[in-house]
Amino acid sequence: MEASRQILWNAGSRLFLLGASLGAVTVLLAGVCRSIGGWTIGYRETRRTPGRKPRGGFAAAFRAVVVQREMMRGDVYLPLHLAIFYGLLFLSIGSAIVGVEAHLGVRLLHGWGYLLFTLVLELAGIAVLIGIALAAYKRYLVRPDRLESRPQDAAALLGLALVIASGFWVKGARILATGGPWSGWSPVGGSVAWLLGKAAGSGNAVSLHHLLWYAHAGAAFTGLALLPWSKYLHLLAVPLSHFLSVPWADRAALPEAAAGRETTGTLADLARKRLVEADACVRCGRCKKLCSMYLTENRTAPITMMDNLKRLTHGRNRGSAQPGAVIDAASLWSCTGCRACEERCPMRGEHAAGIVQLRRGAITSGRIPEPVAERLQKLRGARTLPAEAGRGIPSGTRGIYYWPGCSDAQGEDAGFSALLKIMERAGVVLRMLQPPHCCGGAARRLGDEALFQEQARENHRYLREQGVELVVTRCPHCFNTLRNEYGSLGTDVTVLHHTQLLAELAAWGEVVFPHQTAPPVTYHDPCFLGRYHGEFAAPRKLIEAATGRLPVEMKHTRMKSLCCGSGGGTVGEETALATARVRLKEAGKAGAEVVVTGCPYCRTTLERAAGEGNAKKRIQVVDLAEFLHTGGNA
Repeated sequence: MEASRQILWNAGSRLFLLGASLGAVTVLLAGVCRSIGGWTIGYRETRRTPGRKPRGGFAAAFRAVVVQREMMRGDVYLPLHLAIFYGLLFLSIGSAIVGVEAHLGVRLLHGWGYLLFTLVLELAGIAVLIGIALAAYKRYLVRPDRLESRPQDAAALLGLALVIASGFWVKGARILATGGPWSGWSPVGGSVAWLLGKAAGSGNAVSLHHLLWYAHAGAAFTGLALLPWSKYLHLLAVPLSHFLSVPWADRAALPEAAAGRETTGTLADLARKRLVEADACVRCGRCKKLCSMYLTENRTAPITMMDNLKRLTHGRNRGSAQPGAVIDAASLWSCTGCRACEERCPMRGEHAAGIVQLRRGAITSGRIPEPVAERLQKLRGARTLPAEAGRGIPSGTRGIYYWPGCSDAQGEDAGFSALLKIMERAGVVLRMLQPPHCCGGAARRLGDEALFQEQARENHRYLREQGVELVVTRCPHCFNTLRNEYGSLGTDVTVLHHTQLLAELAAWGEVVFPHQTAPPVTYHDPCFLGRYHGEFAAPRKLIEAATGRLPVEMKHTRMKSLCCGSGGGTVGEETALATARVRLKEAGKAGAEVVVTGCPYCRTTLERAAGEGNAKKRIQVVDLAEFLHTGGNA
């Protein structure tokens, strides 16, 4: 006898199948249309980064769906998610094949093909149930701090488990009723048949199968209909978020404000990608782990913003929803733009850009706190390094130009003069630039796009008039702005951070740092140098050159480095200090007595935190150039 089975044996009427299918698809499409309508409230953002691919595209979406390694981190999450996804994929394909045979009359399931089909679907169902069990174990038994469980999380797992389990019960009842000569190819279905036979006997198997079939069909069609109305909307939103995403290196430049668009004070002030991200968010909580706001008393993280944004986007008054309801004012203006949350986000969320877009709307509508207004006023009047500060520095020699950051202009630390002395030892002549304005990076990240454009255009003209080809700066924020955000204006200048220049000079033998005994040293990675640009090696090589050993590493380092709490134009001083205290505790636990950094703002914030209290032996905080100039003795 050839292996096969009667399709839709003892099933409900075809009218029921047709009605349930049409109803489920109608509700499904209504949910998809609702989501698309919410996403298209926003505008299409642009990033002008010459010579680079603008979007993640189909390749990124394909990797997100098929491979998922970028999304799932950890020893359990990737396997469990792959088990659920591919199990459902095979079950869906199996249902489609059954539908083709049932409604088109094409005989596909017979012989060895049928047996293989049966076994594959059996294994697919087992894989889904194992994945669900692992997910429930991690969420409800392990309970990592980053996860916040809600009723809809349990509903998503239980609903899916019900669909799969009821399918096994239907199969078991069918095997019991028909004798199931091929039940050996259905280990779970055969086991269920044995249990049903023991519990209810075989006399009621046909009626039981009929009842279970309706239950399974109802659960399956309900689950299909609710996909875009539930947490499973991420099945559509995550691939779309990856498709619209910007490659990591290109995110260093903020997206420009939409040309020709007036700010409306509604969700229309946000880019479409931000609204897609809200639905793509699965509330994994990874963004909280390194967020400087969440690690302090604020306890706000991008997940909060995503929750509120999702609620507003799908609300009845979404067209008039106010961006101010997305995140509270304290959190909005405390974000440093460090992008630690983005590095951890599995759906390629671009939260820093979202924060800036919310700030732009707040500034345009006049809803800004007084400290922010004062900071912007200072930035508007900020010029550059006073002329007397550049005495002794040749101003007419062509070659390497030095861009003075705001900290240089304010004379806030000794790193500037230490750098000049090292350059003198190396025989390198710097030409001091005196641009008409601050680089504009802080203004842009605070949301004042008009001020940034004004400052950047005048600085661009100045650089062009000076014939500048190579610029060195100590400030990672200036480094990022000049390197990534002036390109759209036509600025063609090579920009180096001073640690990169010093590392090159040391590699060429132009400058030598004699080894001296130094206390244990750790290096704090500035976000705009490390996480933004991947520059981790140069500072560490320089410390090794000065001390004869690599710095000790803190728990969070390199791409996972904690922010100091400053930068990004933030005016949240208390948040910055609280974050800096967390960072110094990490340095102490690593056994470091000296924290070296390559950012004037990091140095200032960490030094202020280190100066608190009455500790007998406080951690020293120094600039890298200063550390090198003193021969490794801070």
